[in-house]
Amino acid sequence: MLALSDPLWCKLNTAYGFAKDIPLGLVALAEDWDEEAARDLMHGELLHQETCYGATYAAAPYLLKLAQPDCNVVQRMDIAVFLSHLALCAFRRSGQDTPANGSLNGLALTLESWEKTRDPYRPESGHGAERHKPAGHCEIMDLERPSDAELRKFEDIRDSFMALLPDIGSLCESTFHEHRDDDYIPRYLLSVIAATVGLTELARLLDSGEDGSFTCAACGTNIDYILFGDFMALYFENSEGGPAHTQEADRALRDWEEGEAKRADCLVKALDNLDDQAEPLVTKLISLAQRAENPSVELLLRNFLGEFRCAECDETCQVCTADNKSSEP
Repeated sequence: MLALSDPLWCKLNTAYGFAKDIPLGLVALAEDWDEEAARDLMHGELLHQETCYGATYAAAPYLLKLAQPDCNVVQRMDIAVFLSHLALCAFRRSGQDTPANGSLNGLALTLESWEKTRDPYRPESGHGAERHKPAGHCEIMDLERPSDAELRKFEDIRDSFMALLPDIGSLCESTFHEHRDDDYIPRYLLSVIAATVGLTELARLLDSGEDGSFTCAACGTNIDYILFGDFMALYFENSEGGPAHTQEADRALRDWEEGEAKRADCLVKALDNLDDQAEPLVTKLISLAQRAENPSVELLLRNFLGEFRCAECDETCQVCTADNKSSEP
């Protein structure tokens, strides 16, 4: 946990520059919670349009601490939504580093990647004119590069966030129970609980909701899905990028508009009863989903854990398995 007095905050980036004022914002929220200021900090500076930053991960432990007291119901909801979004975005691949080397999206771990956060306005490989630089850009460019000791602190920030994931999952569970009557929040929080235990593909699908896409695990074919009532319809694309069984590229959209799966290639066989061999994570997620008042939460989860026969390769595959991890938290 990076101390609020640590000068390294000045070398952690945010959506609008570097984070020298973030510690003051965190202290102010701890003393007097202001929803507008919290929204500006969390969804303006720390996590903007699904982009994470170095300061995002350094601030996460302090925000989680604010959410934990029983009396902080309002804070808990606002912070749970923010940390939920962060947990979903943190492991999406980016050009800066890769999950394979233990990185988090937006957190610089090397001098080269830190230089990119300091000067995002320079043209790539010398191509193109420089973009307009905001006020304060010269001040940013005057920052000293992180020392070896400071780079190790960047790694500490990463490790602290990774260790925080179970606590973020617990926070989301608490918030789930407090808002289980909401139409949207339980599904969103369930997706984050899946992400915090490494089920990032399942988390992505839950976050997408009642329509989206995934790829066949056997052949890589792109598949669109739509939930119609209590069943999920699938629409395949062939290797040339067109529909597998019709020339109408918009048949999924047309079915969605008409509210009936007339043009689907097949239906998902949803996960039915759990047996003694079921993965504990699956049992836990389904148990949570059953507590949501909106029945589509459980229906989505059971379909995402179900199976189908691929129209391209003729293999029977699961939409998503309990060990289908696109990255390892």
